[in-house]
Amino acid sequence: MFLPVKQAACSGTLNRIMDMIQNILDYSVRTLIQELDFDELSGLIEPALRALLEKKKIREDIEALFQLTYPERTEASRAFFSDRGFTDHVEDGAYRLHPRPAAEHEKSRPMEALGRLCNDLYDSIKNGLPGEKDSFSIAMLQREYEAENGENGRVCPVCVKENLFGIGEGEVDHYFPRKRFPALALHPYNLLPVCRDCNGPRGKHTKNPVDVSDAGPGELCTVFLPYLRSGKDEIELEVSEEPSRYIVMKPGPGGDKNTEKRIANLERLYDLGRRWSTVFPYVYEDVREELRQAGERGETREERLGRLREIMTANAGSTKNRRDFIKGVYCGGLLKKSDEELEEIFLDDAAYHGLP
Repeated sequence: MFLPVKQAACSGTLNRIMDMIQNILDYSVRTLIQELDFDELSGLIEPALRALLEKKKIREDIEALFQLTYPERTEASRAFFSDRGFTDHVEDGAYRLHPRPAAEHEKSRPMEALGRLCNDLYDSIKNGLPGEKDSFSIAMLQREYEAENGENGRVCPVCVKENLFGIGEGEVDHYFPRKRFPALALHPYNLLPVCRDCNGPRGKHTKNPVDVSDAGPGELCTVFLPYLRSGKDEIELEVSEEPSRYIVMKPGPGGDKNTEKRIANLERLYDLGRRWSTVFPYVYEDVREELRQAGERGETREERLGRLREIMTANAGSTKNRRDFIKGVYCGGLLKKSDEELEEIFLDDAAYHGLP
């Protein structure tokens, strides 16, 4: 998303369950009139995952899948296979995902059946995989994600708010909502630890990352993607001073022709510019306080200006937490200003009257 991050090690278990789903779907279309035989199907499933077939909801979902016509089963299988491979098509101008219809009057029996199976499997394993203590759970994913990503693992990868995922803070978001994109309910590239603000009703919540105007071939080119395409690699952040300080995102040197659209979708989902800008009063005071402390040593005006640039350089680029991050953005912008502009912003402040 905004920060580049790596997957948790336990995400590999999700690939095993994705293989299980593909085996079930392939089994359903193996012959024109394939009959459901749970004993036969169980033999096609990895032994460690067979306990999932014993769950009442999962069995009912599989039975419902076999109630579909052969063309409908084929559609469900193809949709799952295609969506599962979306990571190979992030720059593909002809590729699109297969969403479950949003409108009630546009029900798709194959996608409804696929949705029930994938979402019930997710609900069955999110608190732990039956029979495997240390293979996967949402809590484990959070812990391993934090450990894998160092400093970036201790903040929300979207808004850089400090979150200790390793002790259960924050949430795990389905970037492409699992109700609308059922094939991605268990996809390891679709599960991202984020803060509650970013995942809540005032954040992304159940919004589709792809704007309705961009839906269709090439839609993945219009969005930043967890683990695959980060905003930080393409976005240049600036501080607008008028009418008040505000974080502005614009395409940077690492961007391409679609970066502007990706930024627009990022803002539509998370409202980052406004949320980041609310931190400004605090970071501005932080810089002023550091300068005050330098001034208390009796430095001259020129020496304080040098100290100010040292403060800017020391703070630029931090992702320790959101306050430090915005402070870094602000300081990075200040470093581009002339000595005269810095003097007007800081050294002519009334707080420094009377200093040498």
